[in-house]
Amino acid sequence: MQVVRPMAAKPKTLQSRRSRLVFDYLIEALQTGVFLEGDRLPGERELSDYLDVGRSSVREALSALSALGILNRRVGDGTYVQSRDVWLLIRASGITHDGASLRAVFELQRILEVGVAELATQLITPEGLDRAEAAIAEMTDAARRDDIERYFEADRQFHLALAQATDNTLLEQAVCQLMDQMDRPLWRAVKSYFIRFRTEYLERSLEGHERLLSALKSQDHALARAVMEAHFDRIAGEIFGAD
Repeated sequence: MQVVRPMAAKPKTLQSRRSRLVFDYLIEALQTGVFLEGDRLPGERELSDYLDVGRSSVREALSALSALGILNRRVGDGTYVQSRDVWLLIRASGITHDGASLRAVFELQRILEVGVAELATQLITPEGLDRAEAAIAEMTDAARRDDIERYFEADRQFHLALAQATDNTLLEQAVCQLMDQMDRPLWRAVKSYFIRFRTEYLERSLEGHERLLSALKSQDHALARAVMEAHFDRIAGEIFGAD
């Protein structure tokens, strides 16, 4: 039976981004040997109570560290230390302090992409539908061949097709800027982790894209919004959980 080691001392300074506080706390605990390889970490509620943050902040940090190969989250069994490699911990710390947090990017993505999809259903042209359909076909083939980089690029082309369909250059520029944020190492690592180790994540993602394409073809903006909201609810649950 794995024994949970005593908690490390609380960080002296609370940072504005609570998930980063949790992340920094865990990195320091791993670096100083409070938690060793194979140890089971304290549960989400225990960590959230100890650090005085919401459970969603804890889950965001655990998701990031799992995606980076430092932790191993076992469904129904807790979270275990997978690696305390010095260079991996240094790299992880640098990645998470480079750019916006996972939550900030996710919140922007949700607000922007739901609105873009809804508007695109009203304005998309036959040529735009062809581009969106071709992108989904590319995503499906890439998933079948386990080509994650190609999958990412096809997904990007799909959402760019929707942005272009709005015939609004400001929205198109905003989507491009969002894509740049999502190309940063941490966000890509998290998405790669869920694609590789949670097969249902990829299946549901492809299914959601197909349903959105149907909404575009039928110009059903209410369905488009419902599909996108369900998509983001699912991602929020996977990465952040609920407080």
